Amino acid sequence: MVGLQIGYLPTLYNAYQRRETEVTLLQTRAGAPPWGPQILARYAQVELLDDIGDLFRGWERWCAVVSETHTTYPILIHFRSPKADRNWLIALLAVLDAGALRLAFNPSQPHAETRLALRAGYVCLHDIADIRGIPYDADPHPEDPVRLGYTDFLRGVEQMRTYGYPMERTAEQAWPHFRGWRVNYETLAYRLAQDIDAVPAPWSGPRRTPLSVRSPVTPIDRRPTG
Repeated sequence: MVGLQIGYLPTLYNAYQRRETEVTLLQTRAGAPPWGPQILARYAQVELLDDIGDLFRGWERWCAVVSETHTTYPILIHFRSPKADRNWLIALLAVLDAGALRLAFNPSQPHAETRLALRAGYVCLHDIADIRGIPYDADPHPEDPVRLGYTDFLRGVEQMRTYGYPMERTAEQAWPHFRGWRVNYETLAYRLAQDIDAVPAPWSGPRRTPLSVRSPVTPIDRRPTG
């Protein structure tokens, strides 16, 4: 029995390490804790929006890996990141929100990678909810209500606008589209974030432990003036 337990430790650590690699990489793109509007703001700030499809492509694969490992070894759901301001679930929520925002504000852009990443995120959360016995609506209506308020949504939009993110729609026009995407993952993300007491990031719901929301800080783009 002891041998079996020891044998599982490398397997668990490998699965944990694969998960945390992308979570750590996201810190450079969205700060810590990550936040969907901040991802788009930073990509706009450093003029990398043409390459944002790579981000969603990578997170589609990440979702597949986490879906498999965290249902096979459910204890991984509770394994925390090495730093308190990072968390796998908050990172996933930030990427899903970034995808939903991009679809809502930029309908003319190519969205194959974005849609696939969103779909992979839904499936990942559904699989984890199934293994934990959490009920959910597998096919919510796009007009169903979400818990994120319109005022908080506007704060995120302002963050994107401040750093030059291009928008084809106004916030008022984009809101129903964003809400229609978020309704697919918000409930489960909020429930799991509360269950594991994840770092309280913006747009991530309440926690069991009452702590103030931590917002990521956008670095100042300092350039030489000579």
